[in-house]
Amino acid sequence: MERRVRNTLKLGFGKPKQKEQSEGTTPESVITNRLKELCGDDTDLYLAMSHLMFLDPKKIMVPLDGVLKDAQDYESQGNKLRAEVGYRIAGGISFAKGDLDGVNKYFSKAAALAGDSHPEYQTILKRSNQAVAIAIQFYEEFGSSTQSVNK
Repeated sequence: MERRVRNTLKLGFGKPKQKEQSEGTTPESVITNRLKELCGDDTDLYLAMSHLMFLDPKKIMVPLDGVLKDAQDYESQGNKLRAEVGYRIAGGISFAKGDLDGVNKYFSKAAALAGDSHPEYQTILKRSNQAVAIAIQFYEEFGSSTQSVNK
C-alpha cells in the first residue's frame, strides 16, 4: 500500500513549475497600469472604472438595444438584480462608445436599482465627463475603437 501512495504522489509532483510572469509584463497589468495612469491620483475613479469598463469592447456581441430591452423587461417584472446588471452592461457599452449621455442614463438606472450596494456607480456619475474622456483615450490607445461596438 505504501508503494501505491508513493506512486500517486509522484504523479502530482515532479512536474516542472511554470515560471510566473513578472507583474509588470502581463497584458492585464499593462492595461490596468495605463488605466491607473489615466486616472491619476483619483483612486476612487480608477476603482470604479476598472469595475465598470469593458477591457475589449469588440468582444461584446449583444447590441445595446437588446441589452436595454432585457433590462427594461426585467425591471417591469420586478427583477431588480437582473435589471441592474443589464443597465450596468449598457453603461459599459456607452463607455466604449464614448457616449456621455448613455453613461449617465444607464449608470443612473443601475444605481437606482442597486441602492447603496455599488458605490462605483455614484463615483462615475459624479465624474462622468472625466470618466468618459479617460475611457475614450484608453480605448484609442489599446486599439478598441469606440465606434466599432455594437449599436
